[in-house]
Amino acid sequence: MREQNRALVGGIIGIVITVAAFAIYYLVTLNTTFQKAVLDEVHNVDNAYLIIVRVPSSPETTEEIQTFRMDMVGFQDILNQLSILKLQKISTPIKDKSSLYIYNIYVYDKSDHREIVNFGVDNSKQISISSTKGYQRYEVTSSFDYDTFRASVDKLFTETQ
Repeated sequence: MREQNRALVGGIIGIVITVAAFAIYYLVTLNTTFQKAVLDEVHNVDNAYLIIVRVPSSPETTEEIQTFRMDMVGFQDILNQLSILKLQKISTPIKDKSSLYIYNIYVYDKSDHREIVNFGVDNSKQISISSTKGYQRYEVTSSFDYDTFRASVDKLFTETQ
């Protein structure tokens, strides 16, 4: 009987330790930065290029989706704006009707045109990231000058027209 009790207590302790380990792992990965989630995936900036897709957020608009390709080095000022952002995982989208566009940015390797990572700046409060680790939606928890970001990216589109 004592052996059964010891085995039962040992099993319960093992389960508690396992659940605690998963809980700690979840809490540690709940928060991240844009630097860790996106930029650290790009190991060689000189060997990467971007495709930026600007999608009108309103389905009623007659405006078309626009695409722009550029070297990652030319996009560095905009990436610097984003690199300091702090992010927290979320499961449901954050709606923001004041955002006119969704900006999807795809980062590719120049040598084999393989997608490295992509991210969408959905609005001033949400960024979606897709990489080899999977897809995740994040809430921006630090200050984010969305208007400056938007103006910088929109300027790229107007300069190429």
